[in-house]
Amino acid sequence: MIGRLYLVLIYLFVCAPAGLIVFDSFNSATSFPSPFEHVTLHWYRAILDHQEFLDAMRISATVAAGAAAIATVLSVPAAYALTRRRLPGGNALATLLVGPLLVPQIVMGLAMLQLLALARLELGLGGLIAVHAVYVMPFTVRLAITGLARFDFTLTEAAKSLGAGRWRTLWHVTLPLIRTSLIAGFTFAFILSFVDLPLSLFLTTPRTSTLPIAMFAYMESRLDPLVAAIGALVLFAAIALTVMLERVFRLRIAG
Repeated sequence: MIGRLYLVLIYLFVCAPAGLIVFDSFNSATSFPSPFEHVTLHWYRAILDHQEFLDAMRISATVAAGAAAIATVLSVPAAYALTRRRLPGGNALATLLVGPLLVPQIVMGLAMLQLLALARLELGLGGLIAVHAVYVMPFTVRLAITGLARFDFTLTEAAKSLGAGRWRTLWHVTLPLIRTSLIAGFTFAFILSFVDLPLSLFLTTPRTSTLPIAMFAYMESRLDPLVAAIGALVLFAAIALTVMLERVFRLRIAG
């Protein structure tokens, strides 16, 4: 009984802020936060009147998809080397891969901005995708390691003994069997990149503003339930994506 009550309190603590955002997104009041007046869909329709938010959503989706794809692809050889090969200093390398999680994102954003300046590279979509890929890669690597930890490597040996080459074995044996972990890592990385603010704050331009940057700029001049509607829309999209992946691929993102 106490355990169930504890779990209920934990879920309330985690979900209550998101629930309040969704609740306020249907508020007809013109300020945020404010007492609830009556239910309306005005703020959801108002999103279509703000082209900057629509453009920012497209840019955020592009950056998140690119960063998640790069991180997922690079995580496979990294996870394979850490689980299959006995590398000197393997534990140190595994710790180094989670380095971006140990560095505050503001510090990481400033460091990447200085690195791009020293390399005389202009701020743009490519640099933003690369930086986000570095940030989300620890998550994809960890999930890839989890998938390979449960992988039966005798299957690859059997495939090779039957004449399959290294790449054919990887494509037809290894990747399909760790597909769940890779999809979970890609999804997790996509969501983290899509909602990231501190990294993007230093690396975006007016033409590459992501959705969190556009919302932050909007809130500097006004504060109304429009931002709650956008936040609720992102939340609905993330839930729908997670449910779809769980139904189609029988995976659990949290598991």
